[in-house]
Amino acid sequence: MPGMQKRNTPAWPGSIMVLCALSVLSCAPQREPGFVITAPHTTSAMTIDGRLDEAVWQQSAPVALRNNRTAAVVDDVRIATQVLTCHDDSTLYVAFICQDPDIWSSFTQRDDHLWNEEAVEVFIEADDRPDTYVEIELSPANVLFDSYIVDPQHIDFAATAAFDLPGIRTAVLLDGTLNQREDTDAGWRVEIAIPFRDLATDRAPKIATATKFRINFYRLDKNRGMESSSQAWSPTGGRFHKPSVFGRLIFKR
Repeated sequence: MPGMQKRNTPAWPGSIMVLCALSVLSCAPQREPGFVITAPHTTSAMTIDGRLDEAVWQQSAPVALRNNRTAAVVDDVRIATQVLTCHDDSTLYVAFICQDPDIWSSFTQRDDHLWNEEAVEVFIEADDRPDTYVEIELSPANVLFDSYIVDPQHIDFAATAAFDLPGIRTAVLLDGTLNQREDTDAGWRVEIAIPFRDLATDRAPKIATATKFRINFYRLDKNRGMESSSQAWSPTGGRFHKPSVFGRLIFKR
């Protein structure tokens, strides 16, 4: 999206903030999604702090991430992941609840390659054009990666690093310690606020809550002494960049 400016994400007192993005493949034809998530509406002010204590979050039905390769339910409760969504008239809110016995991340700069360690990810296609979508990643250290994909099969990392969502706000709340890998943690929560105006493109110049987004949620988890875990809401079977399998986000009024 031309014209967007780079800016630093502000720090969150008492919690850690981050965002990130991932990359890889596929421009297969879209099929009608079998995965649907509904985002309830709120008129109340939202505080982005990772606590998820606003009333609207209690109205949001969580969805569980699955093993991305096998589509099996993640039966190890130590690494289970749930995602919730809600919205107001100007903003989409996404929350991740991640169980994690070993919370860590070495990345410190916006647009670092977060997918090489631990991260949660949101891919949003808001213009009914399956080869273009926004990718958002966040690390447990509240580091952000945001990009705009225009060709999933040939991703230009230098070009994507120049893209920023100017109004995005993120927070990470830890139930444990960051980068103290000898202890046992409980998990971390992520809260992301994404203004609709930041998702506008030349094809969809105005995004409103009437829009039905195609969307997918992912998590990468790499714990000490455990097998790495790749999770997805709508599993791709491999690389995350497969917009043909994105699910559908419905805005509820």
